[in-house]
Amino acid sequence: MIGSTRYAPISCSEAGCTGMALTGAARCWRHLEDPAGFLKGLRSSELAGAWLVGVDLPGRDLRKADLSHARLSGANLSRANLTGAVLAGAMLDGADLSRADLSGANMELAVLGCANLEYTKLNGANLQRANLVGAKGHAADFTGANLYYSRPGNGDFQNATFRNARIERAIFRRANLMGATLTGASGNANFESANLQGAVR
Repeated sequence: MIGSTRYAPISCSEAGCTGMALTGAARCWRHLEDPAGFLKGLRSSELAGAWLVGVDLPGRDLRKADLSHARLSGANLSRANLTGAVLAGAMLDGADLSRADLSGANMELAVLGCANLEYTKLNGANLQRANLVGAKGHAADFTGANLYYSRPGNGDFQNATFRNARIERAIFRRANLMGATLTGASGNANFESANLQGAVR
């Protein structure tokens, strides 16, 4: 692939656009002339470090794909299959991951600020030191996930499941955990000012 990477983005060639071109393209997602062709040409083996801001990938099969350090801010990955994918250090702020399957994914140090995680499967995912500030995770499933030193503060995790998750040093400050299940969760987490009404611990 040629073009933008997370660390060396190039400007979109569309006149007047201040956005950055996608990896492998001359334009940003908004100004692509052939979005379908661009998506068809994406290879899961060439996504690490790629600049994919705002791309539309709902329902995409990305099982075990290496998306480490990719820039996926604002991307639509709803219902995508990302089981076992590597998303370590990826930027997923504002991304739509609702109903996606991220079971067993490696998301260490990933940025998921304000991402949509509603009904997302994160069973056994590695979320160590991940930034989940302001994420919307209604009924998300974190069963057995590793949330060591993660930051889900100010997030909305109503009815989410953290059964048997590792939450050592996780910062849930001001998070909404109303009705959440924390049965078997291990470790000392920070629940300062969190809403734990109806939560099962």
